[in-house]
Amino acid sequence: MVNTRTDAELLAAVQNALQTLLPQIRAEIREEFRTSSGP
Repeated sequence: MVNTRTDAELLAAVQNALQTLLPQIRAEIREEFRTSSGP
């Protein structure tokens, strides 16, 4: 029997992690582009 509750909780945890990590990754990429493309 598949434990759908565990799958749902795992999916929610993954989505929460992505929502917290993505902004940081985007900020780091933006800073790297800024420093590499700067004069």
